[in-house]
This record gives sequence, C-alpha cells and structure tokens, in this order.
Amino acid sequence: MHITEVTDHFNLDRIVPFFQPIMDVSHERVWRFECLARLVTPCEQTFLPSEFLHLVERPQSVALLTETILNRSAHYFRNLNVAWNINISQQDMLNPGLFEILAEAMHDYPNPNRLGLELTAAVVLENIEKFQTFANECQRLNIAIYIDHFGATPSNINSILNLPINGIKIAGELISQLMENQQTCDFVKHFTQLATDKKITVVAVHVEDRATLIKLTDLGIRYAQGYYYSEPKPDTE
Repeated sequence: MHITEVTDHFNLDRIVPFFQPIMDVSHERVWRFECLARLVTPCEQTFLPSEFLHLVERPQSVALLTETILNRSAHYFRNLNVAWNINISQQDMLNPGLFEILAEAMHDYPNPNRLGLELTAAVVLENIEKFQTFANECQRLNIAIYIDHFGATPSNINSILNLPINGIKIAGELISQLMENQQTCDFVKHFTQLATDKKITVVAVHVEDRATLIKLTDLGIRYAQGYYYSEPKPDTE
C-alpha cells in the first residue's frame, strides 16, 4: 500500500530506524545491525521504504532521509559497543555533500569505525569509476562498505571482488534456492571461497529457517541475517 495523503513538505520526523541483527553464526551472537528506514504514522502504522520512498525521490529529500536515519541510528548506538550499517542510494553516493554529513555525525563519536554503508550491487556496477572514488574516501574515514543484493541479477564476480569493499550480502533470491538447487549451492560455495580468500566478509540474507542456516554453514558462510533470528525492530533488546 502506497502512502498518498502527504503534502509537498514531507515530514521526515516520522521516519525512524528499525534494527535487524546480522549474526555471527559460528558463535551465535550479534555481529552488527542493519538500520532500516520505517515510517511510523501518528496511529502507529508502520510502512516499509517501498511504500513511502516515492515521496522522497527529490535529491534534497533523499539526502535528508539518509541524514535522518544516520543521525538517529548514531544516537541509538552511541553507547552500545556494536557495529551498525545504514543503506545509501545512488543519489547519496553521487552527492558531494555526503561525506560532510558523515563527518558531522561521527564527530566526537565513540569508535566511529563501527559505521558501515550498504549499496546495492546494481548501483555499484553501474557506477564503477565513481564508486572507486567513493570507496577510497570511505577507506580514508575508516567507514566499512558492504555490497547488498549480490546475485539478484547477473553480475561479474571479478568486478565485485576486485573492489575496495569490506563485505558482500548475497541476495535472498539465491538463498531461497539453496535447499532445492545444487547449481545455486555450487555457485554460492565457490563465490564464498573467492571472497574469503580476499578477506571479504560474506553475509546471507533472508534466512528464515534452521535448515537453510545449516546449509549456509556447510557452504562456508559465517554471517546470516533474516527472520529466523529476528524481524527488524525499533530497538535491539
């Protein structure tokens, strides 16, 4: 359901982060959190980004949305000893003001290297040269970069693995096929080994049952995220 009853001046005060843990499977503990934007109405209805992002398609609004999630997530995790990621868009990556926003949010922040940024594989592969520049600046600031939604569409493995990144999240479309498609299993295992050799972390997303989790560990994947562990929640309790 799309939200339509909104004025031109979309109120970002209603946008809050929900948190979903990314688990270290081998130790059964939280490794880091992904901070996901949600719109919560005055009557406590919660909307997914797919239901409200059409309201913030203007570049200025996109930047404000990212800044809102960044600042509220930073405030939440300030006194918690755990790493966390936010999602950024193509517009964010190409926005020359993004690093000023990041620097301001991380100023005087305890352990600013806890912050990670997630971009989709499609955005990265469509903007390789610009991404290289972006990633180099992130490295300078000690901000981790994770490629999200890898494998949802045909991707050049080497193009991804040769990028200056910290981790890759395998798309749920692939994870959902593991129990019935040996070819997918072989691909995921091969890719995971290549990434591990380059010291790139691999995360499986949309993990919804224990059978899939066991299969993932057999394939060499150490980190997992999904409803098997927890849905996104307004707190980390």
